[in-house]
Amino acid sequence: MPDAAAGPGLTDSAGLGAAIGRLGNASRKLGKSAFMVLACTLDTDERVEVVVQGRFLGAAGVMALTDRRLLIVNAREWNPDVMPVGLEPGLTVKGWQDGGTAALVLARDGHELVVDRIADLDVVQQIVTQIRARSGA
Repeated sequence: MPDAAAGPGLTDSAGLGAAIGRLGNASRKLGKSAFMVLACTLDTDERVEVVVQGRFLGAAGVMALTDRRLLIVNAREWNPDVMPVGLEPGLTVKGWQDGGTAALVLARDGHELVVDRIADLDVVQQIVTQIRARSGA
């Protein structure tokens, strides 16, 4: 079924366009390449629930919560980083806000993943709440 947000004749069965549409213009522009990496990483029937855009491992990146997992990817040229994160118990998520941006730190068993320079603060709160609910944190 075509998704009106995807444009005429196009489909967005993953709901990625709708999730990106909740972000500000700057985030949509800065994350364009990382969104493409994310789109290529999704399984055929996977659905994106919420996405944030920031920096991951020094490159423009995105964190996406889907109906089955959490994915963090970036748009490092020629070698993007793709990090699936299980939503099992033991995963902790912490957020910091500094001025107009936020950072999220995911931790499990002494390992941390950081996405920083996130401008869409309302969406950060939404993804943190959903990650905590789904991981039992």
